[in-house]
Amino acid sequence: MMMKLGRTMAAMADDDFFIAHRSDQLDPVRFGLQRSSDPRRAIRSVSEVFCPHRIVRHESSLPLDFRHSSARVERTTFNQIAYGSNIDTLIEETNRAQYIFVLPLRGEMRVTGINELQSLAEGDYMLMGPDTPYRFVHEIADAHLAVSVPRRMIELGDEAFVGPGVGIDPEPVTDLAGSLVDYLSFVCRELQRGGAAFESAPVRGGVEDAIAGMMKSMLNGRAMQVPQQSGAAPSHVHRAEAFMEAHLHEDITIATIARAAGVPERTLHHAFARFRGVSPSQWLRARRLDAAHRDIVASGGGANILEIANRYGMQHGGRFAAYYQQHFHETPSETLRTSRAPRS
Repeated sequence: MMMKLGRTMAAMADDDFFIAHRSDQLDPVRFGLQRSSDPRRAIRSVSEVFCPHRIVRHESSLPLDFRHSSARVERTTFNQIAYGSNIDTLIEETNRAQYIFVLPLRGEMRVTGINELQSLAEGDYMLMGPDTPYRFVHEIADAHLAVSVPRRMIELGDEAFVGPGVGIDPEPVTDLAGSLVDYLSFVCRELQRGGAAFESAPVRGGVEDAIAGMMKSMLNGRAMQVPQQSGAAPSHVHRAEAFMEAHLHEDITIATIARAAGVPERTLHHAFARFRGVSPSQWLRARRLDAAHRDIVASGGGANILEIANRYGMQHGGRFAAYYQQHFHETPSETLRTSRAPRS
């Protein structure tokens, strides 16, 4: 049964600029407003808060009536988006920087993500993973809310993230997703009022943590049900794994891995999610962390940790340390100290 999304979401369905009525009066909350018939400007407006993508127009004679109302609280963005035309949006880049919760406000979109073409209509939601390519088919009348949270807030932190970076395909809003929608309704209503409640830094941080925590719980719950026995994986998964193992020191892309495996990127993502419970990029990162761990231990306490991190394609020392601690439940420095201890 379709969940009623409440008065705030109904108001947003009627007003494409619901969350950005006011000028940027409050410094901690950044509001934005775009309206254009130029596809290039539409692409630029959305890319600034999400990721590079393409627009394919169904009918070149049909004008675009793009509307984008946005607000930013710390690193989390809230976006009302309507294209006002029959178009496809194609998100082909993987290893993106955000998870994006998508909630239709009116009309119906069709989307191809992890699975085949599906409908995304009022009463549904989806959670876009950063390692999955997507194709959205938009009609003239549809509009949606898209809330992006930095990937690192989902995959790093005190509570370990165990799911693949492939997200959740369209499904009805129930249970935890319903709680998230209720919370987003509160935030959007406050943004419509001008965002004065978010003047306090602890409040802004609490908003981000709550949203990221619910998204993480949704993804972790889903991941428990996904992986199958590793022995059942098809040959292209094994080819991809062998290629990644042979190129741990190199800067390889998902497109390169997919070519080596002999399948499209979408097929590779789906297979890793199904048979490994992680995305290809997460699998590669885990193998690189394993190799870095071996190098630190083998050094006998004389390793340069940043040099080892760079060796395996991780240029940011702090991020390497965070991933390492999540993977091994100890810091690289702790491993280094242990490797110095005399062996009996």
